[in-house]
Amino acid sequence: MVDLIVPRTRHIARPDEVVLRGDEVGAGPTVLLLHAGGERRQVWMPVIDVLVDTGFRCVAFDQRGHGVSDGSPRTLQSCADDVAAMLRAEPPGCVVVGASLGGLAALAALADPAVRARVAGLVLVDVVPDLEPHRVRRFLAANGLLDVHAELADDILGQVPRLRQITAKLDLPVLLVRGGSGSPVIGEDVERLLRLAPHATVTRIPDAGHLVARDQPVALAETIAAATTEWPALALLRDLGAGRVEHPGGNLLDHLRRVHELVAGWGGNRRVRLAALCHAIYGTDGFPHPLLPLDRRARLRAAIGDEAETLVHRYGACDRSKTYPHLGATPLPLTDRFTGEVADLATTDLADFALLTLANELDVARTAPLTAETRHDIRALITALAAYLPEVTARALADPSLR
Repeated sequence: MVDLIVPRTRHIARPDEVVLRGDEVGAGPTVLLLHAGGERRQVWMPVIDVLVDTGFRCVAFDQRGHGVSDGSPRTLQSCADDVAAMLRAEPPGCVVVGASLGGLAALAALADPAVRARVAGLVLVDVVPDLEPHRVRRFLAANGLLDVHAELADDILGQVPRLRQITAKLDLPVLLVRGGSGSPVIGEDVERLLRLAPHATVTRIPDAGHLVARDQPVALAETIAAATTEWPALALLRDLGAGRVEHPGGNLLDHLRRVHELVAGWGGNRRVRLAALCHAIYGTDGFPHPLLPLDRRARLRAAIGDEAETLVHRYGACDRSKTYPHLGATPLPLTDRFTGEVADLATTDLADFALLTLANELDVARTAPLTAETRHDIRALITALAAYLPEVTARALADPSLR
């Protein structure tokens, strides 16, 4: 676990002289956290602790009207414009997590295609776009919030038809995290959401009320991490056109997904799973069709983190004619086809490289039209990897595609 998290302070000045104050913590793919009405950004800190430890970079701001009293107008659109400003200040491919008001502001911001293009996916925390006015007002009154938020609530409820339209047009991953018995979100709400966005997924944290981040922060963080880890990578691959590049078995994106599934099924760690999803982004010795030039490595780092990007670069840089004859040796001398330099791989680096190589070769054997000689060569290559991954290699060699 992270022993000490020291947030870095952020400020965004808005045209109406409102200053949004926030914190930034960690390194890796970015999660933008938007709190519920009446909360502050600090409510996310227990969630951030877990997400940062998992490998995410987290950004959380106080929404306007929360914290410093600035007398600013609070409408759904003003909150949405603030969210758009937050996203413009971040690298593309953010995962946006919005609780209650935060989720509705995020949805409204996503009406703008330029904003939507910067987002990898949306997590709605105990909020849906198709709000039922009487139930919303009753919930606010029961919690002593109606007088404070009456004007904003009326504005939001008047925007429900627009929120429905925005949701119906979303082509991003959407996850709804429901609270338990204390939540105002009921089954009919979920059904309406799924009619608007059939690709959305829904999960529930039973021991939480409406304010899930306050009631069950660790469970919420673990849910976010498990569901969204691949979202920034997939957003980047789509943006770079991986789905339009031909590859045996369909297109390059299909291949990358299948390799990722193999690695995940074999118990690969987070680093190698993310690397598997992006392993050909710089091209490889066997597939010289890079999606991203080497002088833009920072873009991949922002999507999958430094450690996974290093593995992708190492895999893409491997000169196979000079490296593969040494498979089975520990450490493995890997020759970089870009620089000619040789680096020794051992321990975890070697195991991750071997697992990625094994998954890629098995998928090629399953999908490409191979000659008997090429199939024999792939089988020999996989056999050589047994020195590093004996159990997984045995499973791979039993695959019908290698017989």
